[in-house]
Amino acid sequence: MRRAASWTVFPLLIAIEIGGALALLARGVPATIVVGAAFAVTIAVVVVLERLMPYRESWNHRRGDLAADAAYLPTTVAVNATLEPGIKALGAVWGAALAGLIGAGLWPVGWSLAAQLAMACVIAEFFDYFAHRVMHEHAWLWRLHATHHSAPRLYWLNATRSHPGEMLFRGTIGMLPLALLGAGQDVFVLLGVVNVAVGFFQHANVDFALGPLSWVFSVGDLHRWHHSRLRREADCNYGNNFIFWDAVFGTRHLPPECPPAEVGIAGLDAFPPGYWQQLVSPLRWQHIEAASERATTTNTA
Repeated sequence: MRRAASWTVFPLLIAIEIGGALALLARGVPATIVVGAAFAVTIAVVVVLERLMPYRESWNHRRGDLAADAAYLPTTVAVNATLEPGIKALGAVWGAALAGLIGAGLWPVGWSLAAQLAMACVIAEFFDYFAHRVMHEHAWLWRLHATHHSAPRLYWLNATRSHPGEMLFRGTIGMLPLALLGAGQDVFVLLGVVNVAVGFFQHANVDFALGPLSWVFSVGDLHRWHHSRLRREADCNYGNNFIFWDAVFGTRHLPPECPPAEVGIAGLDAFPPGYWQQLVSPLRWQHIEAASERATTTNTA
């Protein structure tokens, strides 16, 4: 029973949520309700599965991280709600000007909504792949992204554990190209449903199998390797929801051995666990590095 569930639970949930969102949109249900329903369903399913079939039992126990992770959930909702209208408005103005120069619309509005979603996923992932990758490669941007990697375990709630600066950076880069091309509101709603469904499963402490889907979705062991404490292992699998651009650019990493049981950032053990301290951590980076070095020296003495 558990083996069958491990192979079916993820693709079944994705199919149900996208299919349900398409049906709700066809009935004229408001976008907030569609995405809100995806939030509620995904969280409920993942929370139950983490208890019934955990990937690591130890990750179901708090490590002084619950309060901070809980604070990031409303922060993420608020940042996205603030950012999205402005990006869409800016993209619409620039996109209209660009379409006028070309003499034709840039977005395939005549396609089915499902086909438009597929195209949106490919485009948004392309730009977010590089936004995510540069956060690993650029020292100051890493200060923002380190908040996400500082998680001491992987479970559903740290899917939203991201510094607001990172949300603004990656959110703008991911949404603006679609807005420029003229993607409609329903496309953004469906993309939001995908982000919710895949994002929570990406960090879920659930023992599920992907099989051939490990060449499509950036979840499960692929993302667990991305959270390795060792940077040489973590600098891979940059896909936000999908892994195909990692395959194209040579950063997909899925060795046969199991991902490490300990996650976080090696050499940065003094990274603050508190929400407010994490918000100002990019400005206190030298202090955090120095404290981490002292802690390492003390532990090895």
